[in-house]
Amino acid sequence: MKPIVRPRRVLLAEQVAQSIESEIAAERWLQWLPSERALQRILNVSRQTIRAALARLIESGRISVEPYRGYCIRPGEKRVTTTSEAPRRELGLICSEPVYRMPPRFVQVLDVFRALCAEAGLNVEVLEGQRFVRTDPARLMPRVVGISPKACWILALAKRPMQEWFDQSGLPVVVYGNVYPGLKLPSAGINYHACIRHATSLLLAKGHRRIGFVAYDMRRAGEADSVRGFKEAFGAHRGEKATPLVIERPDSDADALCRQLDGAMRSAQAPTAFIVSHTHHYATVATHLVSRGLRIPEDISLICRSEDPFLQFMRPKPVFYRANMEVAARLLFDRVLQAIEGTARPGDQRLLVPELVAGGTVAPPRA
Repeated sequence: MKPIVRPRRVLLAEQVAQSIESEIAAERWLQWLPSERALQRILNVSRQTIRAALARLIESGRISVEPYRGYCIRPGEKRVTTTSEAPRRELGLICSEPVYRMPPRFVQVLDVFRALCAEAGLNVEVLEGQRFVRTDPARLMPRVVGISPKACWILALAKRPMQEWFDQSGLPVVVYGNVYPGLKLPSAGINYHACIRHATSLLLAKGHRRIGFVAYDMRRAGEADSVRGFKEAFGAHRGEKATPLVIERPDSDADALCRQLDGAMRSAQAPTAFIVSHTHHYATVATHLVSRGLRIPEDISLICRSEDPFLQFMRPKPVFYRANMEVAARLLFDRVLQAIEGTARPGDQRLLVPELVAGGTVAPPRA
């Protein structure tokens, strides 16, 4: 007599792996799986279960993991799609730097955006590298878009030549960030113009009349908008004469920034307050001024334009601006859907205005 076959208890991780495999076979995801966090939300299981399921799929050879990029779907048996159908599921995100080197707030936007796309059956292919900055787009992009057509292209913090090429190409495209003057591209991002104008007006209202703005890379549209907001606040000021100072530091050279700060503080119109664009530059400005014997905010006031996790560990607590990155990701997703459907309006910019987060680095200037 044959022994009784006992029912087999299927582990949850195995069920999740089977679900992911089914979705791959149905071409819900084509080249890349969503992030672990997105899968956790889509499948409503714990991160530990997701990782165990992914480990099973890696062991079976169905997927592979690529550092800093994610889980890549390996070719297998799948139904044949028409050439017109496949591109409608594909999005191309062009990023001039590796994603892992981008600011944490951008990584957060990308994570939420990819999760939204996965839920809508869209796959996001991230194309990253310095070639998108150093190579003339007129030489590079025809080959890129020809080899891999997309339903929509997303330009992340792109320089002007890249935006100009897409503006003239007629391809569906959305900019994440700010659009350069004269170009008519739909976009979603952060309203740095309003942010810096507000910060400058705040310092002017506190009595500061000599204010410095430490900009990052003036070749970026967002930085140009920030400087415009900075100068507009001075133009709208009707009180005692005020002096603006713009310091540009287009790289991460902390020693060079310190020399620029020293030059500003030695001048007859030494600033009594600084607004700093880049969060890493904020750390340099704050620590260097303290090393010169200046107290914050008693001797000099500081405001940071953006948020970064490390700011919470600085004392006094910085005054900075916070934008809801999940809302920013949804704005981007909505613009992309409009571009795919052909309803995006040229030049339609949806910019999120950040909120001021109070801290202890702003005070009236010394008499």
